[in-house]
Parts: sequence; structure tokens; C-alpha cells
Amino acid sequence: MIPDLNRGDLSPPQPLRLRNTGEDPTVPHPRIRFAFDYVDPGSYLTHVLLQRWREAGDAIPEVDWIPLELRPFPETPVTPEEPEWMAMTRAMEEAAQGMEIPFRPPGMVPRTRKAHEAALHALERGCHGELHEALFRGHFVEGKDLGRVDVLVALAEEVGMDGPELRTVLGVDRFLPRVLELRSVALDTGIRGVPTLEFENARLEGFTGVDHLRAFVIRGWTPGNGEDDHHKGRE
Repeated sequence: MIPDLNRGDLSPPQPLRLRNTGEDPTVPHPRIRFAFDYVDPGSYLTHVLLQRWREAGDAIPEVDWIPLELRPFPETPVTPEEPEWMAMTRAMEEAAQGMEIPFRPPGMVPRTRKAHEAALHALERGCHGELHEALFRGHFVEGKDLGRVDVLVALAEEVGMDGPELRTVLGVDRFLPRVLELRSVALDTGIRGVPTLEFENARLEGFTGVDHLRAFVIRGWTPGNGEDDHHKGRE
């Protein structure tokens, strides 16, 4: 079951667009919208697979990253002991092992609003990809608490960002309005949870396996393939 999310009424902003290395900017290609959270196992596995295929030279669409925190304040945060969360995490761990993807999340599910704010700051500084990767790795490989500002600052410094500057940016909530805006727009366009991947006429909800994900990505490149794929996502 996909829990309902609070809806907003903001106009769609420009997404976070990161063009693939080597892509000819004169040739139009479909983009894929990816609603995610840094502590969601399905988002992590999807991210790793897309990155692997891209590094292998496969044609992977340009990604529009849509930050969508699992349970933002003032909702009760996710606890690892919740039966549905435990079952999902076990399933994702088994999938990760089968794909030889490191999967060692900490025994907590921290709030991630500040992590998303940090990523937006990194986008402005031209190093979103580096911090984006570090945040996923920090939670699922290194077991770090992404809810702590000092952890976010340390990860940012590891990828060459100005730590004190990020601490100040997070302290004044500079990117909070943008994070909330992107969330509201995602919900208004029908996104119900994470991970959710969308092309113009197709949607894939949840992580349902490597073959299904690859088929969806390949089909998204083909004009006229507009059937929706509705599977359970995570909120």
C-alpha cells in the first residue's frame, strides 16, 4: 500500500537537470524524472543501476532529480521496526546482494530534508553529482546519519565543497522553500511515493527488479510507448 502524501498547489518549477557526459546537446532526447529519497532502499538501488549502465556506455536518459522525503516534519519519522519497512528492507537487501551492490544501512531512518537542501546547494556550486553520490553512499554503505548537519558537512568536504559555507546555508534554511516546492509539485503531478520514475507518458513506481527497470528505461526512449507501470512506491 502506498500511503497518501500531503498535496500542494504550486506551479511546476524547473527540475534539477543533469546532462549525461558525452550527450550531444543538439539532439533532443527524452528525460526521466526520478522522485527519490536518500534513505529509501529502492531509490538507492535504482540510482546505482542507472549509474552502472551509464558508466558501461549504455544510453541512459538525462535525469531530473525530484527530492521527496519519506515522512517530512511534522509527520512521525519512519522507524526500522515497522513491519512493512522491515519486509521491504529485507527484500531490497536480497536484491542488492544478487546484484553485488553494497547495502549496509544504519539501524535508523533519519529525516532527510537537510540532505536534500545540501544537494540543492551542491547543484548551485556545480558539484551536485559528487555530493548526490556521497549522500547515498554515506547512508547505505557507510551507515552515516544523514539527519545530522555535521555529517552532511563532512560528506560535502570529502567531495571538495566548502564545509563552513554549507553549514551556514543549512542553518538559515536557504533551500528549504525549494525542497518544499519540489515536493508539492511532485505530489500534484500524481507521484505517490519513492522511487518513482517517469517519462512523458509512462511511470514506474517502486523498485521491482533490475529487468523491469531496464525494460522501462529502454522503452522510454521509444516514441509511442506510453503505457503506465504502476507498482508500489514508498512514502
